[in-house]
Amino acid sequence: MIEENSILEFKQSYEEVYQIQIKDQESNTFIFRPIGREEYKQIVVLDLDLGDYQEMICSQCVLYPENYDFSKGRAGIGEVVAHAILDVSGLLQQQAPEMLEQFRTEMMQMDYQADCMIHEAFPEYSLEEISSWTLKKTMYYLSRAEWILQNLRGSQLTYLSEEEYQNQTSQVNQTPQIPNETQDKTYQNKSFEQQQSNTVAQSEEEVLAMLAGAGAKVTQPSTTMDEVKPELNWFSYMDELKGEFD
Repeated sequence: MIEENSILEFKQSYEEVYQIQIKDQESNTFIFRPIGREEYKQIVVLDLDLGDYQEMICSQCVLYPENYDFSKGRAGIGEVVAHAILDVSGLLQQQAPEMLEQFRTEMMQMDYQADCMIHEAFPEYSLEEISSWTLKKTMYYLSRAEWILQNLRGSQLTYLSEEEYQNQTSQVNQTPQIPNETQDKTYQNKSFEQQQSNTVAQSEEEVLAMLAGAGAKVTQPSTTMDEVKPELNWFSYMDELKGEFD
């Protein structure tokens, strides 16, 4: 049987300590702590089979009994204890989003908002320490925190209820998006280049028309393979040249 002093030592060493008893037997009582995210990642990357994976979690987090061999213990004990460790650690499927939503809901209460304001004004006090203060001490520091944030830092403080917060969030989501300035410039540049291209084409057509009206011979751009490769049309060219001199 574990002594009470040992439990107190565990609580002083670790932030959270839990106990599970299997089959109502004293010999199957386990005391454990949650597993950290980085610890859990180091186990996952080992790519162990299910049994070794559960035993590794238990060996990392079980505080009592010490040096318990889960590989030789009763069947199923390692599985139950490992599941309990992951449960209190918030690492089971869908636990993290649900936990985050729960804590977001808590922030709609003035009590938790006050803790954050005091911590912002007096960062030497942790949120855990502030939450353990008496109401009188909390209100004393809150009044000082409000004054510091408003008068020395220029912050505008507003306490929002859950309904007001939801309305504010919906208004932000419904705000129309401002067109991207870079996209507008690109579109304008393309329009300007297209207009210039059309203007040049019209100018070329006007010049050709004027020359044709004046009786001048205008050489049109090459559009056939014979014109691009004049050696392919060599003989017909020589006949025309010879006929002119005759």
